[in-house]
Amino acid sequence: MIYDDIGHHLAAAGTFDRAAVPLGMYFAWCANLQLLDAHFVDAHETLVIRVRYREVTGAELLVAGGAGRLDDSHLNEEGRDFTAAHYPDYMSEFRATFGGDPYAVRDDWAHYDQIAPVLTRKLMQERAAADTHAAHGTEARHRRWWWSRR
Repeated sequence: MIYDDIGHHLAAAGTFDRAAVPLGMYFAWCANLQLLDAHFVDAHETLVIRVRYREVTGAELLVAGGAGRLDDSHLNEEGRDFTAAHYPDYMSEFRATFGGDPYAVRDDWAHYDQIAPVLTRKLMQERAAADTHAAHGTEARHRRWWWSRR
């Protein structure tokens, strides 16, 4: 399943580089939060590490490693679940974070640092909800000794 492709943004962005920025930042965020598939990371290990060290941008990883698209083969199970649930709202969140034209945002780490917390907050909320759900099971209570019994 293809979640998004740079081609979908070209008409609005005007240039390939501008079209790659929002999707590239999402891709970098997935790399930084370990949401990429292990096979993808193995195949593009140097690029993924360079993204994590902020030597290249997510747009560069997206183009060189992901062929300009975000699809389910690039993501692990948690990444696919999160992306399926939240990516449809991503461009709205991107616009709300930066205001105006989402394709006018510079492809740099300062801007990434503004959108990443928005996504991370949603991911942490999902993880907390999953932990709460799991806490009702015996196995989770044994792992989390601090969890109060209900």
